[in-house]
Amino acid sequence: MKWNLAVLMAACCMFLYCDTPAGVKSTGPENVLIRGEFLDDTTYLIVCRGFPEQGLAGLQRIESSKRAALLNAYYFIRGTFGDGVAPDREGRAEKFDIMADHAVVYYMVKKKGLRALAKKATVPPGPGE
Repeated sequence: MKWNLAVLMAACCMFLYCDTPAGVKSTGPENVLIRGEFLDDTTYLIVCRGFPEQGLAGLQRIESSKRAALLNAYYFIRGTFGDGVAPDREGRAEKFDIMADHAVVYYMVKKKGLRALAKKATVPPGPGE
């Protein structure tokens, strides 16, 4: 009986420990996407946050949060335009703002006919819309 209880407790501990990857801070999309808007028919600006991996300090922490912000921007661009836009080739990071606990990227995509490629349901409304 004691062995069964010990095995059950060990299995529960392993399940709880393996549930979340170590060093990865999970945030929902509501915490990551700041805004996405068309500046004109060929230009789309997306502003995203990125959070660093836990346990990093100094330059590694800054670069980790910048990379996370960039990957978040890629994710939302892919969700908005699908395969019609390659964010790494047709866009660029205009600016990074480094905060105490995260980084913010201002990512601009430019492509002829960009507005026509957008999926209507996934385009986040701009501040004036």
